[in-house]
Amino acid sequence: MGNCNGNLFREGETENENGFGKRRVCIIGAGMSGLLATKYLRSLNLNIIVFEAKPGIGGVWRETFASTKLQTPRSAFEFTDFQWPSHVTTQFPSHSKVMDYFHSYAEHFGLFDYIQFNSKVVEIRYNENYGEKNSAHAGLWGKNGSPYADNSVWEVGVQKNYAESIELMQWHRFDFLVLCLGRYGDAPKIPSFPPNKGPEVFQGKVLHTMDYSVLDKRSAYELIRGKRVVVIGFQKSAMDFAVECAEANKGGGYPCTMVFRTVHWTIPSYKVWGVPLSFLYGTRFSQLLLEKPGQSFLQRIILRLFAPMRWAISMFVELYLLWKLPLRKYGLVPDHSFLQEISSCQIASVPDNLFPKAEEGFILFRKSSNFSFSSRGIVLDDGTEIGADLVVLGTGYDGEKKLKSILPTRFVDVLQESADPLPLYRGLIHPRIPHMTILGYPESLSNLHSSEIRIQWLAHFLSRKFVLPSIKEMEADTESYFQYIKKITPFYWKSCLATFQIWDNDNLCRDMGWNPMRKKNWFCELFSPYSNLDYREM
Repeated sequence: MGNCNGNLFREGETENENGFGKRRVCIIGAGMSGLLATKYLRSLNLNIIVFEAKPGIGGVWRETFASTKLQTPRSAFEFTDFQWPSHVTTQFPSHSKVMDYFHSYAEHFGLFDYIQFNSKVVEIRYNENYGEKNSAHAGLWGKNGSPYADNSVWEVGVQKNYAESIELMQWHRFDFLVLCLGRYGDAPKIPSFPPNKGPEVFQGKVLHTMDYSVLDKRSAYELIRGKRVVVIGFQKSAMDFAVECAEANKGGGYPCTMVFRTVHWTIPSYKVWGVPLSFLYGTRFSQLLLEKPGQSFLQRIILRLFAPMRWAISMFVELYLLWKLPLRKYGLVPDHSFLQEISSCQIASVPDNLFPKAEEGFILFRKSSNFSFSSRGIVLDDGTEIGADLVVLGTGYDGEKKLKSILPTRFVDVLQESADPLPLYRGLIHPRIPHMTILGYPESLSNLHSSEIRIQWLAHFLSRKFVLPSIKEMEADTESYFQYIKKITPFYWKSCLATFQIWDNDNLCRDMGWNPMRKKNWFCELFSPYSNLDYREM
């Protein structure tokens, strides 16, 4: 496994002893969050290395369906200091346009100089000889609430070019880790089944949408053309796959059957009856009407007074979707409110051709509380058997599994102590894992926006412009959030900022010493939607 007690340093590394010199910071992953972290931290007096397992940047955007488009409007998915090129005019650019945008951003800021590609992090160790032995259980994070220990505490094992021999692993020592592994990709969430009811009894082929996304266009077409295909799920990847399947079989093949447990609200665009969704849920006034973690007595009174307006806005959206989309015709009206949907970040943009293909008979919808496999296909909860040659699982990803696969056992045990989603203070810091941040886990209507302001916060923290509160205070803060999310939505298995992002950004701004009121006057402050551009680096 490599020698951790000998010389761990690669050529060109310098050990930090007391006087230090430049602190060594490791960024793992060169997706959207990794690029942002590199851009903001490169301007600090730090020695930065980025390890990326793939041969290029982009993360989940690098390997996805040919038909995948941006889910949020282009204007909401824009770096604060780097605009989209003028020739990109569509509201929802294709994934290839997003990749071009990432490449231009990385080239503009010289980020490729910091990235080592084909460098897979396979193991991380916390060095007890250099770190505080009980720092994860002390009163303050990392002993003193600051980002660094007295000496380098993390040892990162990296394999180049996916080398099979473990002896080829290279070890590096760092003062601080920035994990940008992302929630999606690499770790598919696979349903479990009783004995003799799983994929092992099925005579056809079973794969996850992750496996499908890496295929080239021709291979993907050949896989599904002329096949009886069932896709499990009703979220974005399942819908995108169903449309591609219908397109491949429109010349006389079989229809694609979507099987799902829960129906979700989907939106055809980000305008409702001509009103941008950002005006309904993205202004300070609109979010004043919605519940938030740790509300004061006055805020709870305001919530009671405005409860009818909160209900009316949700109904306003639901009535539009029922008018715009054939949800009643196909039995796709959710049992929960649109407010509950958006509060859990479950909302997805419906592909343009989903319902037209359903009208033509190339996409079928079947709701079932559970399913199992038979030799000939899948069996629904009512005993109906659907014949299939190919079953595709659009069942999402297990981001925490990916995280646990590289963390030291002691910190994996810490993560498993809670049944709630990953408890991260300010969406970055685990109270009991010192000298490390985990980026990209809180979701919002614009994940780029929520990631960029957190990385601005991280840059201030690594510059020692503030210290963290005690572990007890941070844990109370994360517990307050989980109590909130369980109260407002049935879908509480992931962190979502959609309905209180301005309030959340206010907290980040105060930590950084910024004025949280970002607009030019009180009217705009209350009624103008907030965006990334309101949080340009000062």
